[in-house]
Amino acid sequence: MISQVHKIRSQKLRPFVQYILYNQYDGGTQHSVTSFPNTNVCLGISKSNALHEAEDAFVSTKKEQDELFVYTTGLYTKPHEIRVGESWDEICVDFHPCGYYQFFDLPSKPKIIEEGFSNAFFSQDDQRCLVGILNESNLHQRSAAIEELLLAKLKAFDQANLQLAIDYIHQQQGILSVKDILRHTRCSERKLYRLFQDHFGITPKWYIRVVRIRQALRLMTLDPLLSLTEIAYQCGYTDQSHFIKEAKSMCNLIPRQLKNNLMTIDGEVIVSNG
Repeated sequence: MISQVHKIRSQKLRPFVQYILYNQYDGGTQHSVTSFPNTNVCLGISKSNALHEAEDAFVSTKKEQDELFVYTTGLYTKPHEIRVGESWDEICVDFHPCGYYQFFDLPSKPKIIEEGFSNAFFSQDDQRCLVGILNESNLHQRSAAIEELLLAKLKAFDQANLQLAIDYIHQQQGILSVKDILRHTRCSERKLYRLFQDHFGITPKWYIRVVRIRQALRLMTLDPLLSLTEIAYQCGYTDQSHFIKEAKSMCNLIPRQLKNNLMTIDGEVIVSNG
C-alpha cells in the first residue's frame, strides 16, 4: 500500500486541518496497517470501497456500485487496524480536534462507519465534486480541490472553553491533571466533562492519556537512540512500570515492542505494518 501525506497550503485552513492523507493499494494479497491512539479526527472518503468492522479491525471491501463512502474515525483509545485485500483509493482529511467542528456539525466519535453516511456530511453538489476529485489521478490537484471545498464550508465554532482546554493539554504535552485544566479554563468540572463527551466521545482524562502516549510514540520515531527510561521521564510517567502499563493498555504492546515496530508516513502518521 502506498500512503502519502499532503501538507495544507491554505493559511486559512492550517489552524483547523492537520494534513490530507492518501491511501492507495492495487490489490492482491491482504495488507494491514495499524495506527495508534491519536488526537485528530479523520474524515475518510472513497467511492469504490467501503469499510466494515470485523474482529476489532476495519476491513475494506469492494462496493458493487461506484458510489461515495464517507466515515469518521479518530480520538480512539485503542489501536486501529485496517485490512485491505481489494484495490483501494482513499482520501483521509485529518482535522485538529476542534477544527473538525469548523466544517461539520455532526458529533465526532471514536469511530462512525455506516452506509449512507455521506449525506450527513455533504450536499449532492459536494458529493458530485468529491467523485470528480477521486477520479483525478494527480494528488496535488486533488489536494487543491479538497482545500477549495473545505474553504467553502468553513464556519465558526463557539465552544471557547473546549478549545482552550485542548490547547492547554497540548501545550503541557499531556503532563497535567484535570484540575489543572479546570483552573486554566475556569470551567466547571461537570461542564468540561460534558463538552468532551458531547464533542469527542471521551473524557478529559482519556484525552490527556492519549496526548501523553502519542508524545511517547513520537519520541520513539524521532530519536531511536533515546532510551525508554528517558522517554518515560519526558512524557511524565511516574516510572518505567507506569509507562509499560499505559503502553500495554492503549497500544496492546509494551514500549520495547512498539519501538521495534513503529514507522512514520512522511513524518506525520505513526503506524505499524502487519
